[in-house]
Amino acid sequence: MNSSKPLKYIPLSFKALALISALLGLVFFVIILVGGGSPEAPRATSLLALILGFFYLLFFWTIAEVIGLLIKIESNTRKE
Repeated sequence: MNSSKPLKYIPLSFKALALISALLGLVFFVIILVGGGSPEAPRATSLLALILGFFYLLFFWTIAEVIGLLIKIESNTRKE
């Protein structure tokens, strides 16, 4: 049995998390920007939501690529 088959889903789940976080960052950006600001949360907070969404996109995507690379290295170095 090839053990790398189930391992392919780990990077895929991290890429899904990356896309979800980017989408949520964009949604929160629009909600805060359109909803107006308050003294506790000014409209500039919307930029923070957008930047953090992009940061988490890069973070989760990088994790997915590194895990995928490690899985490929492991499957290429296995003696069968």
